[in-house]
Amino acid sequence: MGAYYQYLVAFAAGVGGLLFGYEIGVIGQVISMDSFSSFFGYRYLAANGDYKDCTGDDYPASCSSLAEDTTGWVTFTFLIGCVGGALVSSMMADGIGRKFSILIGGFFFTLGAALQTSANGLSLLYPGRVVGGVGVGIMSMSVPLYISETSPTAMRGRLTTVYQLMITIGIFIATAINSIIISTVDNTSATEWRLALGMQMVPGVILLFIMFFMPYSPRWLINRDRDAEALTILARLRNASESDAAVAAEFKDIRDSVHAEREIGEASWSELMAPGIGKRVFLGFFLQFFQQWTGMNVILYYQSDLFARMGIDKKAASIPFTLANDFINFIATFPGMYLIERVGRRPLLIIGGVIMGTSLCIITLFVGLSSQTPGLPWAAIVFVFIFTIGFASTWGPIVWTYQSEIFPMRVRAKGTGIATMSNWIWNAVIAKVSPKMIARINFYQYLVYAAACFIMAVFTFVFVPETMGKSLEEMDEIFGSPTHARKSIEKGEKAIVTSA
Repeated sequence: MGAYYQYLVAFAAGVGGLLFGYEIGVIGQVISMDSFSSFFGYRYLAANGDYKDCTGDDYPASCSSLAEDTTGWVTFTFLIGCVGGALVSSMMADGIGRKFSILIGGFFFTLGAALQTSANGLSLLYPGRVVGGVGVGIMSMSVPLYISETSPTAMRGRLTTVYQLMITIGIFIATAINSIIISTVDNTSATEWRLALGMQMVPGVILLFIMFFMPYSPRWLINRDRDAEALTILARLRNASESDAAVAAEFKDIRDSVHAEREIGEASWSELMAPGIGKRVFLGFFLQFFQQWTGMNVILYYQSDLFARMGIDKKAASIPFTLANDFINFIATFPGMYLIERVGRRPLLIIGGVIMGTSLCIITLFVGLSSQTPGLPWAAIVFVFIFTIGFASTWGPIVWTYQSEIFPMRVRAKGTGIATMSNWIWNAVIAKVSPKMIARINFYQYLVYAAACFIMAVFTFVFVPETMGKSLEEMDEIFGSPTHARKSIEKGEKAIVTSA
């Protein structure tokens, strides 16, 4: 069976990432659908048969008073749910385990999709967005953590990036399906947007089915004193017998590490600031902060509108150009998966920051000069694609890998939960303000993201150590053991020497 079972486990859990990607792909096109915008009142069908935005002084009473902010709220409510889900997951993952956390996340996502599909107004659409967001927030913390804890050291980086790969697959599949819906369903009928949102339930049900048959995390089982079950699962994951020397050695390392940490007592939230752990929290929080300030999600959420603002026909911006960018986002993840265990995490993050920052500067320049040189918007689109390649092969997958591997077992769920909350908080902030930035400063907003890209390359060079080739139990060698944990271990070693 070789590594095939290990990949099966990673891809099964990675369906949680596909759900998030599907959501991104869906909402980016749904909010630009005339059927959706007219139903929820921020566009109206004019007498000449064209749809118009609810702006100015001449729009009808049917237009929503929230017209200017509706698209922002559709995204924002989902991301607020993600923040809550990440917080809940940081406590849930230790109690019921990584596997069942993913299952609960899948349930909430599917329920949220059902509520959105059946919505007859914003009063049901927004709660549905929040519920779906809670599910994605839970899975965004639990899935990378689960994959990291079930993977062998030599494959951990590659397998953990499966989460980001599945996000990109979800985006592309959703965009492709939505493109078919846009091309075939009447754009004056609510069936168009209901079908697009309802299709989210399909991968949600698939996750609930396949994840039920996946194993528990061996590290979580050991932490729950289920050693025999943990050894059996570990041997199966490594495609070896329980008596195999390598399996026995890995099992012993995990068990010794877990027991040493448990001797200290129950982990508290204040422990996240302890020596040896505080730096890891700092890195997890700011890596996720910077990942959002690359501007990638602005492109993913509003790419149809952005391409249209570059002078592309609206239908072409919604289908072929969006499909092309989403496909590039998917394909470009593979170089990152290959290089992460060969080049390392740190060099890729530095290179990615420089590529993205440079691309965004060129995009701003080309679009700014487009009035004098008509062909430059097309060149700007090329650099949008280059930017996407830079993100998808570096900061997209690597940040999730890094945060899931640096924390010790006793605070791993809490630490990754804080880092994941940082992702969703800043994601929500950017999603809420970006429509206003687009309306007020247009493409000059890219200079803000470009500056962030260059800053995060410097941040990585100064603060981020390399973790390639280190087991989860060896991270203390890089970041330093927590002071109280080290004293406990030393005390135990002295006791052993004395008894001998």
